[in-house]
Amino acid sequence: MGEEKTVYDIAVIGGGITGAGIARDAALRGLKVALFEKDDYASGTSSKSSKLIHGGLRYLEQAELGLVFESVSERRVQMHMAPHLVRPLSFLLPVFEDSRVGLELMNVGLWIYDTLALFRSPKLHDTIRGADKVIEMEPDIRSEGLKGAIEYHDCYTDDARLVLENIIAAEEAGARCENYTEVLEIQRDRKQVSAVRVRNTITGEEETVETTCVIMATGPWSDKAIPKIGAGMNTPLLSPTKGVHLVFRHEKLPLKRAMTVMSPVDGRVMFAFPWRGRTVLGTTDTYFDGDPDEVHADAEDVEYLCKSANILFPRADLKAEEVISTWAGLRPLIHEEADSASDVSREHQIYVNDDGVLLIAGGKLTTYRLMAKDTVKAAVRWIKDAKNDHFADRSLQRPRTKKRPLPGGEGFSDPSPKAVRKLGKKLAKSSGLSEELTDHWAFTYGSRAHALAELVRDDPTLAEPIQPDLVHTWAEVEYAIGNERVKTIDDILSRRVPMLLIGANQGLDVLESVADRMASAFGWDAERRAQEIERYKTTVANSRLFR
Repeated sequence: MGEEKTVYDIAVIGGGITGAGIARDAALRGLKVALFEKDDYASGTSSKSSKLIHGGLRYLEQAELGLVFESVSERRVQMHMAPHLVRPLSFLLPVFEDSRVGLELMNVGLWIYDTLALFRSPKLHDTIRGADKVIEMEPDIRSEGLKGAIEYHDCYTDDARLVLENIIAAEEAGARCENYTEVLEIQRDRKQVSAVRVRNTITGEEETVETTCVIMATGPWSDKAIPKIGAGMNTPLLSPTKGVHLVFRHEKLPLKRAMTVMSPVDGRVMFAFPWRGRTVLGTTDTYFDGDPDEVHADAEDVEYLCKSANILFPRADLKAEEVISTWAGLRPLIHEEADSASDVSREHQIYVNDDGVLLIAGGKLTTYRLMAKDTVKAAVRWIKDAKNDHFADRSLQRPRTKKRPLPGGEGFSDPSPKAVRKLGKKLAKSSGLSEELTDHWAFTYGSRAHALAELVRDDPTLAEPIQPDLVHTWAEVEYAIGNERVKTIDDILSRRVPMLLIGANQGLDVLESVADRMASAFGWDAERRAQEIERYKTTVANSRLFR
């Protein structure tokens, strides 16, 4: 007799942060879960965010107090779930004579912000009155008309790695997670979901996977995917907006902390912050109605960000030709009428079809865990209401995602940056490696940083930096190949060890070496190796289309 075919309770379409969070939540409840992502995990919007886990200070101005409370609460949860990935970051918000909101009113707003966080922010805000003190803190800020500033605290993260750790956690809980696997069709029996037909986009192999329920966590691809796979929903559901970020050498804008500023061009909120030895400037927020597979920074985006920054930081004199790299992503915001793209709500909404297809839309990175929880609970209600025989006698567990650490966040008795830094110091002492390197590993891999040290112990050459001015080492490439679900060069150089974003030549100078290592590990022939090299070169070219 042949092996009995698995019938999944839930098939998740989409391997971004929402889909990964759903797979983790559902698997921890004891549900049978399969997740399919047509590209790499986090290859879409979820690796192209502002890298911030924040309460959404600007939502106060829009009176979205519920969203702010939800966000600051989740910020605290994520700091405990993943203390190595979600780290406190100091922000300085300068206020000028012509600012839309004055210094004292801004101070009141920050007290509301801290209150909504139940005074559990990484640190309470501080009001700095007078230009001299602000310029002492950040010498590059414009002095003309400067009245003072507010210093407050949010968090930043590695968004792609946050997705990956949710995928790993889902698999550890029993989920089947597949990247480079596209859902071609939702199949039905007696007008209810019965299976999804999928295809491996690398090998071309197809498979029919039986499932009771389908959850579409397809983000800005939703309106495109719904008719393509036969999801049976009306479109459009979304009003996607494009967000672009630019990366410069840190010397061009040597900020000591993150800056929240209002663009002098149009009054929009922008961020500038130090990141991985570089400085990041972003973001735009403009409606986008094109193909979500073709989202890139254009000349207008770059001009807008540089012009805005040059007014606020006159000494920087940022130019388009000085941009190291860009990233551009789409926010899957719910379709509604609004005066501008920035006014569209970041709240999420769940759509449930009678046939067992659910779709989660809207939301933001900070609140992904709550979005996942709400979506899985809606799916469980539908399955129970549908009186599925195979589900009738099942007792589900509480997933406890609010307290359960992510992989890498485990083993810390005190889940805090201080504990993670202590791990780095301890690892430096035991391995003989530099504290700078082991601190970087601790804040990237958390409790799994020991595995990197073991790789270096077996092969000391892996401690060599990938580039002289960056802390990333070849051990991280080897670890990604062996442990982080990579299938292409792009997976490594764009997301696991993101030379695409921070490398002086965006990883092109180490491309051959990475190709050799992957070819050896995966048994690629010369043709596959060449295809992978060209694929990555195309990725780099797309990030430079504005030039």
